[in-house]
Amino acid sequence: MKTLQKNLRNLPKYTLNEEQKERISLALQKGMKPRKKVQFVKPFIAFTLICATVFILILSNDSSFNGLKQLFLPQVELTSQQAVTFNLTNSIYEVTGIEGKVAMLFNGQFVAEDVRRGSKMMLYFWGDPPELIDKNFRVEARNTYNEKIVISEGVFNGFLFDEDVQQILTSFTPFPAEGEWQLSFYLDDQLFEVFTIEVLPPFPKTEEYSLISHPMELTVGKETEITIESSVESDKGIEVKLLNTKGRIVSEHIFDQVGSSIAAGEDMYHYNGNIIFPEQGTWTLLINGEKTKPFKN
Repeated sequence: MKTLQKNLRNLPKYTLNEEQKERISLALQKGMKPRKKVQFVKPFIAFTLICATVFILILSNDSSFNGLKQLFLPQVELTSQQAVTFNLTNSIYEVTGIEGKVAMLFNGQFVAEDVRRGSKMMLYFWGDPPELIDKNFRVEARNTYNEKIVISEGVFNGFLFDEDVQQILTSFTPFPAEGEWQLSFYLDDQLFEVFTIEVLPPFPKTEEYSLISHPMELTVGKETEITIESSVESDKGIEVKLLNTKGRIVSEHIFDQVGSSIAAGEDMYHYNGNIIFPEQGTWTLLINGEKTKPFKN
């Protein structure tokens, strides 16, 4: 701009008078200012909005953002041994844990965000009963992203299962995310045992419908009965379509209403039907016109 003003002042007198030169100079300045502002402000505003959006998503507790949150969290290695499944002595019950130390009796694998699987379960502790009774117990969980939660705590007022095994009825709060979780069992703040388990992804669901049979627990290539839960009642049943990754319909089914239950004071209706997952992969369910998010079996 300074160069343009200098050149205008140096023009011969017979070309433009001083007033004309000044008007041209002012017009040039007015024409250039908005362009400079747009070039700087627009990218700055866009960058600010992107940063704010990412920050909000990271801080959000909504499960749909767990994957995004984990991208920004450092991973840690879980060094404890993996839990195993075994039968209690002289019993048909299968438990999960470390034989001779501590184990859990519950229905199937844990599923992220699900309150049912751990809502009622037995804990078994091996040891001298007088040394266990009336102690405070606590179960802490930690995943590979170093997220830590207390999933159960109370007073050990259980009863004798075997001569050296005490059992107690308790419940676990839901795991907030899928993946590997390390469980640490404490008695009076003293570490009793540690082991690692695998938590399945959340049940596939839509706005109105949710599976309560997990696709990862079904046998590939075999027709299996699954259950869908909803607050919507339909005597005619519900239409369920299995879609592949290209959105093509693999199979179509009618699930019949088979009963109901009450959850959190609300009537929930159950629908049963048979589905075959022809292979392992990624799938989507279309339930009465509502799509689940893609999930793996």
